Amino acid sequence: MNYTESFDQFASKLSGTDIALYAGAGLILWVLFKDRLSPVQQFISSLIEKVRSSSSSNTTVPVVVPVVKPAVVSKEDMFFKLVVSWKQTRDLAVECGCGEAIKVADQMFPYLSPVVCSKEVKKEEVK
Repeated sequence: MNYTESFDQFASKLSGTDIALYAGAGLILWVLFKDRLSPVQQFISSLIEKVRSSSSSNTTVPVVVPVVKPAVVSKEDMFFKLVVSWKQTRDLAVECGCGEAIKVADQMFPYLSPVVCSKEVKKEEVK
C-alpha cells in the first residue's frame, strides 16, 4: 500500500474485493439493525404516501373528446362490406354446424350483387 497517494488515486483503484468487503459490511449492519430500521422505513413510506396523495389530489387531467366525422362510404365499399358480412355469417354457421343457416346464407348469395340490388331498388320505385 502506498501511503503517499491521494484519495482520488486510491478511489480509482477500486477492485472487486473492495466491493465485496463493502457489501459484506453493509449486510452485517443491516442484519444487526434491521429491527431498529422498521420505524425509519415506516416514516419514509408514510412521507412518500403523503407526497403522492397531495400531488394526485391537486392535479386534474383534461378530458379530450375527439370530433368524429361520419365516413363517406362508396357504393363499392358498401358492397364489399356486405359480401364480407355474408362470408363471416356463413363461416360461423359452418363452425356451429347449422345446416339450415348455411342453406339460407347460400340462398342469399345470388342477391349480393350491385346489379341485382339496383334492379330491386328500381322495382320498388316503380311500385
